[in-house]
Amino acid sequence: MKYRLFISVNLSPELLVAMRALQNELKRRLADAPLRWVRPEGIHISLKFLGETEPARVQKIVRALEKTVGTHDPFEVGIGGLGCFPNNRRPNVLWVGVTDPERALERLAADVDRSMVALGWKPERRAFTGHLTLARVKKYARPAERRELGRIFVESGLGQDMGRLRVNAIHLMRSELRRDGAVYTELAEISLRRQ
Repeated sequence: MKYRLFISVNLSPELLVAMRALQNELKRRLADAPLRWVRPEGIHISLKFLGETEPARVQKIVRALEKTVGTHDPFEVGIGGLGCFPNNRRPNVLWVGVTDPERALERLAADVDRSMVALGWKPERRAFTGHLTLARVKKYARPAERRELGRIFVESGLGQDMGRLRVNAIHLMRSELRRDGAVYTELAEISLRRQ
């Protein structure tokens, strides 16, 4: 059986509590909206989605990531601001933003991508945009519903400054899809270079 894998930066316990509170308030405001909410404990910053992977490849992935992230110093990013992909008028994904003025997270994601390409994965086609997915819009949502949903979400005034996240490590995660949402299991934590 193959594992469905991705590489992420996981949130601190304090930020997970803040995300749960934000989701609860948004669920109250968007109670009738056609949304699938991400489990709060599963909210993370995705660096690379690997997909279906043979379990025997896990150790090679971990070794490649150790080599790659060992060249990066720990850093901080800001968490806050709400947005939608692809945009507010046609939202498919509702998210909280990540501010990375030094572009340290962007460089880390690019190096992670290169290290996985060297192992046979395809390179990312889209530019990296750090974000925390809160919910996905259900496929049957009508265009007018999507526009209204995007407007309410972005204009809610919520989640503007949720704090800072110290990035000391990245995580190799397994995702198991279930009827009530994905369940994530950490397979490895790979530390950034110690200062």
